[in-house]
Amino acid sequence: MENSTPPAIPSFHSTLLSLPSSLHNSYSHRLPALTYLSPLLRPYIYVPLLVTAYILYYRYLTGLSHIPGPFSGTFSNFWKISAAWHEEMPKRNIAAHRKYGPLVRVGANMISVDDPAAMSTIYGFKPIYSKTAFYPIVEALYKGKLLANLFTTRSEQYHARLKRASVTAYSMTALADLEPHVQPVIDLFLKRIDEVGAGGTKAFDIGSWLQFFTFDALGEINFSEQLGFLETGTDVGKSIGTIDGLLAYLSVVGQAPWMHRFLLGNPVLPHVLPLESSNEVQNFAIKMINKRKSPSSTTKPHRDILARLLEVSEKDPSKLTFEEIIALTTTNLIAGSDSTAIGLRAILYFLCRTPRAYSRLQAEVDGAFNSGALTTPVKYADGTKLPYLNAVVTEALRAHAATGFVLEREVPEGGVTIAGQYIPAGTIVGVNSWVMHANKSVYGEDAESFRPERWLGEENEGEAWEERVREMKRCNMAFGAGPRVCIGRNISMMEIIKFIPALVRMYDFRLADPEKEWKVLGHWFTKQSGMDMIFVKRVHA
Repeated sequence: MENSTPPAIPSFHSTLLSLPSSLHNSYSHRLPALTYLSPLLRPYIYVPLLVTAYILYYRYLTGLSHIPGPFSGTFSNFWKISAAWHEEMPKRNIAAHRKYGPLVRVGANMISVDDPAAMSTIYGFKPIYSKTAFYPIVEALYKGKLLANLFTTRSEQYHARLKRASVTAYSMTALADLEPHVQPVIDLFLKRIDEVGAGGTKAFDIGSWLQFFTFDALGEINFSEQLGFLETGTDVGKSIGTIDGLLAYLSVVGQAPWMHRFLLGNPVLPHVLPLESSNEVQNFAIKMINKRKSPSSTTKPHRDILARLLEVSEKDPSKLTFEEIIALTTTNLIAGSDSTAIGLRAILYFLCRTPRAYSRLQAEVDGAFNSGALTTPVKYADGTKLPYLNAVVTEALRAHAATGFVLEREVPEGGVTIAGQYIPAGTIVGVNSWVMHANKSVYGEDAESFRPERWLGEENEGEAWEERVREMKRCNMAFGAGPRVCIGRNISMMEIIKFIPALVRMYDFRLADPEKEWKVLGHWFTKQSGMDMIFVKRVHA
């Protein structure tokens, strides 16, 4: 997309300084009383004038006045804050694009984009558009210092170095070593839901149990230990509660990051409140790392993620420090547990809501077991060969993306032209995965429906369909996009592809109340609740 020379834009500071004198010169001869106002009364005149000047400046003089959007979004971040506060960001973001088009001004300096052609521009490799101040808000304190990680850092150089040092721990080779250790967690999950569901006679909230599963699976993957979520059926160490609170804070305060400096980001606060010691997830990660490094440790771990990270660090501590290992493993627990659990909930919910798809998947899984294409335990490599299973998973992750906000990036020097409109340097731009996944030019008129068949080409065979699938895959943001795509996506997919066939083979499941819709949290993570379900063991299982 070609850049063009931006128009000269006056600063708000210069506009503001000139405003009172210009108003005085223009109107003092008409309103001589202004000259003689008591100092006590002047604020009642000047404050409204300053507010008006602020609104006019950001609405018309920042180079974004040609981008449509909700009124409050054209001069402030109120629209974004309201959408996050009311937990409705995905829904409101989609509605805004339906009303205003491919570019929507949702903040004083922010444009939400719904243009497939812009994906490679915003999330490409040349040039890389930097992350914004939204992301570092969730950086945790360790010994008084903030720990940046692959998700939060705004430095592309630091991100590249950290990724090079840690990528082997998330590789397909590592996946092969980790896969056998996920199976005992799946087996325990299947056992526990039979117990909690009283052999199929009692409905229960499957949403919570799916997150218990993902936490215990990540315990094995990261630290060679199940964490006790499934065994106890509780939020061990209040880890889930800690994550929920952290992400709720990020979701609202992140819409105006300057507020963070006056809230949890206040440098004085750690001296008053125990912010560092109250981070239960990080505390657990530190405990596991210290336990592994202890000379007296008798634990014989498998070659988990922590082992691979420690190998890198021990060979060359400058490549991966102790603090960076803390940051990486903590992020694995936070991001990996929520995103995978959201995906699993979406798959089960959509299958229950779409009996045709459920029946077809069950038939494919049964046929694969009967023919020997699948065995117990399910192997990830075998699961990837089942076309309908993979279509169901891909479609569920598209129809209900794990993240519900714009993936913010900053326009680099020189500006950019997107959807035919020039956007100046320094503007925040980005695509919300929910918005892109609802794009009808990419996914069809039924883009907001769950239809796994769209990925199989059964209705439109040939080159045209193949090109459409390539475009759908290119615009699929289930794990992010570009150089900052989720490093743990292979691990998440391995868990899902092993889990779903095992569950479908062993149980018939349904929503306890088919008329009741789930509740979706419209925050950074689009966590679902209200999924009471009944699981009945199948006779052949």
